[in-house]
Amino acid sequence: MKSLRTLLIAACIGPALALTSRQTTSQTAFVDLNTTLGKPEHLASGWIYGIPDNFPNQIPSSWYTDVGFRWGKGGGAQLGSTGQRGWVVSLDDYKGRFASTLANYKTCRALGADFHIYVHDLWGTDHAGGKNGKWPGDGGDFSDYDKFVRQLMADVAANMDLRYVTWDIWNEPDIQPYFWVRSAQQWVDLYVRTHKAIRSNRALDAMKISGPAIGFAPGPSNSFWTTWLPQAVGNNTIPDFYTLHLLGGINDVTYDPAYTNTSLASLLKKYNAPARQVFVNEYAAAEEMVPSGYIWWIARLERYGMFGMLANWLGGTQLHDLFGGLLTKEKNPAAYAATDYAPAAGYPVYRYYGTNMTGQRANTTGSADRWLDVYATVGADRVRMLAGVRVHTGTYSIVVRGLGAVGYASGAVVGVDAYSFDGASTKAVVGMVGTSRGKTSYSVVNDAITIVVHQTANHTGWAFEFDVKR
Repeated sequence: MKSLRTLLIAACIGPALALTSRQTTSQTAFVDLNTTLGKPEHLASGWIYGIPDNFPNQIPSSWYTDVGFRWGKGGGAQLGSTGQRGWVVSLDDYKGRFASTLANYKTCRALGADFHIYVHDLWGTDHAGGKNGKWPGDGGDFSDYDKFVRQLMADVAANMDLRYVTWDIWNEPDIQPYFWVRSAQQWVDLYVRTHKAIRSNRALDAMKISGPAIGFAPGPSNSFWTTWLPQAVGNNTIPDFYTLHLLGGINDVTYDPAYTNTSLASLLKKYNAPARQVFVNEYAAAEEMVPSGYIWWIARLERYGMFGMLANWLGGTQLHDLFGGLLTKEKNPAAYAATDYAPAAGYPVYRYYGTNMTGQRANTTGSADRWLDVYATVGADRVRMLAGVRVHTGTYSIVVRGLGAVGYASGAVVGVDAYSFDGASTKAVVGMVGTSRGKTSYSVVNDAITIVVHQTANHTGWAFEFDVKR
């Protein structure tokens, strides 16, 4: 890690918030050590693709386990050789994509992670021929698609432990012309018949179903959501996971989990739909693939109890490698068969999240202006916090309350160690851990301390730690 442009300014100030002239209370996040929320489950530790298509695969297992890897997803996207282009081309081309899918599944299960199937990629939407091509249900005819579903059901039943598998019915039907080029109703018809086919197959009872995987955020003006949800309710085809994609970028509030948590709940209430676990199975825009962005998303997903898989903005063979950009290679990240793996800017963040943050999760609140968020744990040895200003600059503060719960009386001194995570590239090699930025002493006033961060490099993320005294 090279020179740091982000300066941490530490001051011994109490919860009354002696803020600088460039800072307002809207730029303050809170950690409450009096309230814990259960053990860390690494809700954000997963990504789509990013796993080599061989098993055992060429990435050593420690690269996965150190980040608390929870789930992966695959289906053979962007494979273009003969025999790898998907069902829409031929049965043999489907078999090639299923081989990729099965290899990714085996890797996930060997590491204790669940696996989600990208069914649209097994169909071969990238080889479907666009608007003039072949899509399920054209002319009201689903017969070929039904054959595809029967083939895939037989293959997953024969080759996978379905307790750890989720069938994602169709990906981003509203992102046209990439994954769907027909009407919302034709896609809903596909969804309903697929759900019913799966649930009528007793061999698949243990497998979960996810949907709708709509690309744009849920809300009353999203016609794909409002077309799908009432029909899913009416046909008794509600999925096991409600899947969302939150990829809209940092300036659109509708892609903030704080917004979608409420907007989805309103839609469910309107259409009398049951509650389900929310799975953001693609999160973070390309511009957010930096430490500050990664941390913001981790904190947001953890707060709202949403499962998450990091989006993957790489292409070609790199799509099937490099953990979606968390890893790079010492010489050439585009060299698919090379094994000289190294951490890119985001990997140390997820490694800290997956390895260091132990004990109990603490209750947190993000800043009112939406830019700063924090995730915190109370371990047997230390309190640890990840803080990220979402690809943004400014002066921010973190108020840590409830110091008495970890052994600090009023007037006691808390020595806080600070670490920075730097780098703005998914290609450049960085260190395996954050860079130490020293220790600062804070006096406890009214059971709290305040840490002030001057964020001048929008990519930098932070970790703060201090000892538990009890």
